[in-house]
Amino acid sequence: MIEAFRVLYFATIRTLPPGTETKAVELAATLLDKFKGTLIGCAVGNALGMPVEGLGRDDIARKYGSVTDFIDERFGAGRVTDDTQMTVTLAQSIIELGKFDKGHAGFKFGRWIDASDRGVKEARGAGEACETASRRLFEGVSHDESGLTSAGCGAAMRAAPIGLRYYADRVSLYRCSVDQALITHTDPGAVAGSAAMAFAVAAGIGDGGDLDRSRLAAAVGAYVSRIDSAMSSKIAGLADYLDASPEEGFAYTGTGCVAVETVPGALFAFLRSPYDIEETIVAAVNAGGDTDSLGAMAGAVAGAFNGASAIPERWKNGVEGRDYLESIAYRLYTLTPAWKPRSRPLV
Repeated sequence: MIEAFRVLYFATIRTLPPGTETKAVELAATLLDKFKGTLIGCAVGNALGMPVEGLGRDDIARKYGSVTDFIDERFGAGRVTDDTQMTVTLAQSIIELGKFDKGHAGFKFGRWIDASDRGVKEARGAGEACETASRRLFEGVSHDESGLTSAGCGAAMRAAPIGLRYYADRVSLYRCSVDQALITHTDPGAVAGSAAMAFAVAAGIGDGGDLDRSRLAAAVGAYVSRIDSAMSSKIAGLADYLDASPEEGFAYTGTGCVAVETVPGALFAFLRSPYDIEETIVAAVNAGGDTDSLGAMAGAVAGAFNGASAIPERWKNGVEGRDYLESIAYRLYTLTPAWKPRSRPLV
C-alpha cells in the first residue's frame, strides 16, 4: 500500500506546475477516496438492506426499529448480494481491458453465473433478468441479443464502475452506461436507470462540496430524457421532495424492484442528505421493498460524493470484501485522467 501511494504521488505531481505538489497530493487522495467510497458504499448499502429485502417499511420498523447495522440473517451479517457482485464483475471487465467493452462485459457476466451454477461462488439473490441473460451469454448467445425486456433495476444497480471510469468523458459515459444495460435489460426504463446512476456517480467524483440539489435532479432527469420519459420526469420531480420526510419521498418514488422506482428512490435518499452518507444509506435500507438495491445505489452515489473516509468504520470493517473493493477502486482510478500524468514544460 505504501508503494502504491508513492507511485500515486509521483504520477500526480507531474500533472501540475512546480510549487503545487501539496495540492496535487491532496487532490489525488480526495479522488481516490471517492473511488473507494463508491464501491464500498455500494457494498455497505447492499449488505445493510439485504436481510430486509421484500419487507414493507412498517414491517421493518416493527421488527427492527431502524436498520442501522448489519443483521445476521439470510446470507449473513455484512454479506453482499448480486448488486455488489455484478458491480465488481463489471469493474473487473473494465480493468482487464482498460475500458468498457460490451462483449467482454457479457463474457464476464456469463462466467459469473456459471461459477454460481457450478457451486464455486453463489450468485446471491440474483434477479431473474440478470440471471437469465447471464446464463444465455454463457451458453453462447450474442451480447447484442442476450438482454430481456425487463424493467427491473439490475442494470442500474451495477452501473457505478461506468461512472468511475468515464467521469471525465460524458460521451463515453452515456454510450457505455446504455450498452452495459442492454446486455441484460432492454426495457427503456431499465436502460435509463443505468445511465442515471452512472451520471450521478460521475457527478459525485467531480463535486467540490457545494452541491445544488435541485440542479442535480434536473440534470440527471435531462440526461436520460432521450431514453425514457417516465424515468426522466420522476427524477426531475425529486426537486419538489428535497426536504420531504422519508415516508413522503418514497411514496412519490416507490420502492419496488422496477428501475423507475428504485433509481429515483435511491437518488431521493441521497438528495435529502447529500453530505451525510450514514443518513442516506439508513433512509434507503429502511424504505421497504427492494431495500438491498436501494441501499446499494444510494450508497454508491453517496460514496462518490463523500468518499470512503466518510463511511462509518463499523460498516467498513464489517462489510464483505472491503480490501478487494478498495483494490478494484484503486485500479479503476489508475485508468482515468486523474491518474495519467500530463507533460510539463522543461523550462
